[in-house]
Formats: sequence, structure tokens, C-alpha cells
Amino acid sequence: MPSTALQATKKVKASDNLRSEDTRLDSVDAAILRELCADARIPRAELSRRVGLSAPSVADRVRRLEDVGIITGYGARIDPARLGYGLTILIRARPLPGEMKNMIEAIQETPQIVACDRVSGEDCFVARAHVRDVAEMETVIDRIVPFGATNSSIVQSSPVEERLVEL
Repeated sequence: MPSTALQATKKVKASDNLRSEDTRLDSVDAAILRELCADARIPRAELSRRVGLSAPSVADRVRRLEDVGIITGYGARIDPARLGYGLTILIRARPLPGEMKNMIEAIQETPQIVACDRVSGEDCFVARAHVRDVAEMETVIDRIVPFGATNSSIVQSSPVEERLVEL
């Protein structure tokens, strides 16, 4: 086992509030995560009241959840349409032989692409992009096409918004 993995395992095992190396949570940790996902700006005093612990205890638990990598950051949710990006598109891409690195670079360097996953199956990547219109959609796709095949779809709606996994 690499030393960094061993250190991470030891760190988790040393935590009183995270029961094992697979980072199972107790009910208070789960409640803290649900509250923070609903409102990352919640004051610690209010968070403490909602989960039934003192502010120092909650602060300690939040710090541990951050230290073991369960909480990886905090941020605002932005509506791209309100910023003028009226279309959300999904781009499935499959690089030509020898073009994987170039395709990855093109995806990374395209600012309209806000997320990209490497996937199994026929395609190698599924990217999510926000664009103002179909002309901009074409420009985004044209940055990737020299390195392989693409197939794109316009998102009509999102019946399931991003949400917290079951705790």
C-alpha cells in the first residue's frame, strides 16, 4: 500500500466520529452534511442547533470531514441561463487513435465546458457545456472535432438536479 494511502487510512481510523476506513458516517455526520449541502453558508451556531451539538463539537466534526476528504469544498450554485447561457449541451466524444491527449487538452481549454467525465462504453468522454446559442455550440464542438468523433445533445430539462448521495 502506498504511504499516502496508508496515511489516509490511518487518519480515518484515528477519527472517533468516522467509524472505519470506508468512511461510514454516523447520524450526526450525515445531518451535518445534509445541512451544509442545503446551505453551505449556514452559521456554525445554527448548524449546531439543527444537529443538536455544541458549536465546538460541530466545528470539530466539519474539520474532520474536510480532513478526510468527504467535504471537498464550498460554493454557490449559479444559474447559467441567468448569465446569458441559454443552452446546456452534452458532448460525447471519442478520440482518434493517438489523439487522446490532444482531445483532453481541447476539452480542458474550452471555457464553456464546465464538467467532463471519462466513461466506459463506446465514447470516452461526456462533457457538459453552457453556451449562449447554437452558433456557440458549433464553435465548442469545432474545438474538439479535430481530435475525434463527437455526438452532442441539447439538454431540454433536468428532472433530477445534482443532489447529495444517500448517507
